[in-house]
Amino acid sequence: MRRISTGSVRSFSKRTAKLALLLLSVSGSLWAEENASPGPLTLHDLVQEALAQNPEVQMAGSQVEAKQARVPQAGALPDPMLMSGVMNEGRPVPGETLGTAGFSEVYMGISQNLPYPGKRGLREKVAREEVTASEWAYEAVRRKVAAEVGETYYDLYAVHAALDILGRNLDLLEQFTKIARARFTVGQGSQQDVLDAEVELSRLEERRSLLEQRRATLEAALTRLLNRTSPAPLAPPVPIAETPLADPLERLLQKAEGESPVLKEKEGLLARGERSVDLARRERLPDLGVNFTYHNRGQLDPYYAFGGTLTLPIHAGRKQKKAIEEATADLGAARSAVDAARAEVRYSVTEAYLMASTADHLLRLYDEGILKQARLSLDSATAQYQVGKVDFLTLITSWRRLLDYDLTYHEQLAEHEKALVRLAVHVTGLAKEVF
Repeated sequence: MRRISTGSVRSFSKRTAKLALLLLSVSGSLWAEENASPGPLTLHDLVQEALAQNPEVQMAGSQVEAKQARVPQAGALPDPMLMSGVMNEGRPVPGETLGTAGFSEVYMGISQNLPYPGKRGLREKVAREEVTASEWAYEAVRRKVAAEVGETYYDLYAVHAALDILGRNLDLLEQFTKIARARFTVGQGSQQDVLDAEVELSRLEERRSLLEQRRATLEAALTRLLNRTSPAPLAPPVPIAETPLADPLERLLQKAEGESPVLKEKEGLLARGERSVDLARRERLPDLGVNFTYHNRGQLDPYYAFGGTLTLPIHAGRKQKKAIEEATADLGAARSAVDAARAEVRYSVTEAYLMASTADHLLRLYDEGILKQARLSLDSATAQYQVGKVDFLTLITSWRRLLDYDLTYHEQLAEHEKALVRLAVHVTGLAKEVF
C-alpha cells in the first residue's frame, strides 16, 4: 500500500486552501455584481439608451436606409436585353445548311430601352424627396420617443417624491397619534381624536399602495421604451429643478413652424408630390429603344442589323392622362396634410406652453407663500393642540393641507418639465437633457 508523505499532505492542503479562497473571491464578486444597487437614474442616460435600443427608432432608421437605396435605382437605365437564335433555310435541323444557304444563320443581338430625356432625372428627384421626408420622419420618431422617456421620467420623479413625502408624514402622523392618546389618557382629549388619527394613518397607507402601483407601472413603461429584455431594477430619479422658459408663445410658434420635424416631413412629401406631377406629365412622351444584331452565316459573309424602337402612347386617355390626374390629386392631399400638420403643431406648442406657464405660476405661488404659510399653520396648530387650545380636527386639517400642497408642488414641477419636453419635440434648444 502506497504511503502519502506529510509534505505532500501539506502541499495539497495549501493548494486546496488557495483554490477555496479563489472560489470565494469569485463568488463574492459575482454576488456583489448581482446585488449592487443601480446607479442614479438620469434622464440623459435613459434617453440615449432609448434612442439606441427602441424598436420604433430602429425601424424608422431602417426605412431611411431603404429610401436611400431606392434613389440610384430610380435613375438607372432599364436592363439591356440579349437575344440569340438560329435561322435555317431549306432544312428543319438547325445549322445543317449554315454557310451554304443565304438565309441560314446564327444571330446574336442586344437591345436597350432609353426613357425619354428627363424621365430618369425626375424619377430620381422623386426618390430623393422621399428620402428627405423619411429623414424628417426619423427625426420626428426620435424626438417622440425621447419625449415619451422624458415624460415618464418626470412622472416617476413625482411618484418618488410623493412616496418620500408620505413616508415623512406617516412619521409625523404617528406623533400626532401618540399625542392624541396621551391627551385621552389624562382626560384632556377624546377617543374620537385617537380614532381619527388612526383613520388618517390608514388613508396614508392606502395612498402609498396606490403610488407603489403607479411607480411599478411607470418603470414598466420605461422598460418598454428602453427595450430592455430583463426587468432590471431602476434607481430613483435624481432631483430636478425648474427649467426657465424665456421665449413667448408667438416666438415659439414661429420657431416650431420652421423647425418641427413633423411639419418638415409633410413638406418633404409635398415636394415629392410636385415632382411626381412633373414626372406624370413627362410620361406622356414616348420612350426610345436601340438594338444591334450580328448574323453569322458560316462561310458566307456575315451581316449586321441596326434598329430602333419608339413607344406609341395610343392609350394615353386611360393611362398617362389618368396618371396625371392621380398625381395631381395626391399633390392636393399633400398640401392639405401640410396644413393639417401646421395646425396640429401650433396646437401642441400652444397647449404645452400654457401648461408650462400655469405650472410656473403655481410653483412661484407655492415657493413664495403657500408652502411657507401652510408649514407655519401646522406648527401653530401642533403647539396649540398640545396645550389644548385647538381641537384635533384643526390640527388634522392643517396637516392635511400642507400634505396636499407639498404633493401638488412636486406634481406641478413634473408637469412643467413635461411641458418643456413636449415643446422640444417641435422647437430645438429646449429640454437639453432630452434632445
